[in-house]
Amino acid sequence: MDAKIGSSETLKEKLAKQQANPEEQAKMDADIRAAKKSVRVRAMVETVKAELAKGKSKAEIESALPEEKAVCPPLFEMVCDPRHSPATLYAMLAQLESVEQGRRTTHDASVAVGTILVNSFVRPKLGMEPVPLPDSAPPPAHQ
Repeated sequence: MDAKIGSSETLKEKLAKQQANPEEQAKMDADIRAAKKSVRVRAMVETVKAELAKGKSKAEIESALPEEKAVCPPLFEMVCDPRHSPATLYAMLAQLESVEQGRRTTHDASVAVGTILVNSFVRPKLGMEPVPLPDSAPPPAHQ
C-alpha cells in the first residue's frame, strides 16, 4: 500500500510524475556530467582525512583548509565527524561518479543512495534486515 503525500497523491504517483519529464531528467544528468563535482569532492575528502590522520583537530583543519570547507560545508562537517561512515560516504560518491560517467541516471543513483541511507540508518533502528540495492544480485540462499 502506498503512503499518501499531501492529501491525495501517493508516493508512487509522485515518483512517476517526476520521471515523466525525460527532457528534464536528461538535462539534470548532462549538468551533473559537465560539472564533474565528484573530482573536487573526492579530493576534499582525501585531503581532510589526511589531516585528521595527522591528529589535527577540526578547528585546525578549518583554519588551514578554508577552500576545502567551501567545496561543500555539510560534507566537510561529516568527514570531520568521527562517527561518520566512510562506507556510506564512498557509496554515495560512487553513485555521483556513475552519473558523471553516464552509467546511471540521476534518478537511479538517487534511488540507490536512498536505499543505502535507509539500510544504514532506518532499518537497523526498526530491527529490520537491509533491502537489496536496486540492480544488485539476489542474496545467496541459506543452506
